[in-house]
Amino acid sequence: MIVTRLVLAVAALLPSASAIAADVARPHVVFILADDLGPGDLACFGGTRARTPSIDRLAKEGIRFTQYYSASPICSPSRAGLITGMFPGRWRLTSFLQTRAGNRGCEQADFLDPAAPSLPRQLKSAGYATAHFGKWHLGGGRDVKDAPPFSAYGYD
Repeated sequence: MIVTRLVLAVAALLPSASAIAADVARPHVVFILADDLGPGDLACFGGTRARTPSIDRLAKEGIRFTQYYSASPICSPSRAGLITGMFPGRWRLTSFLQTRAGNRGCEQADFLDPAAPSLPRQLKSAGYATAHFGKWHLGGGRDVKDAPPFSAYGYD
């Protein structure tokens, strides 16, 4: 079982003076979601096994959330819960997304429905630039070749 935890939810970094003059000042928002990583693994939460200076700096200069409840202990539905703000079962995601046959066996969708509410879409409508880096695991890959592109969920 893959346990997914939201390690550092939001980092609010102060914009430069030129950015303030050019646009309305607003915080930068960075979500870091990592599989099998707990707060004790990061120095900013007391971890001592690995050095994590970049994440420590984000935590120091931004906002650290110290309590979080995941919508699921499995990667795909936990990501769906974070992005939509809803229970993942509402969007037919109950296990990790896999092959079409495997998804049918779990009675789940092959990808997150692009009609689902989306935090990136909300941020984009508020004037933010949005991006996704790293593991997606909300559709596409294996033999699912018709999944919507990231832009369907509000990512630039």
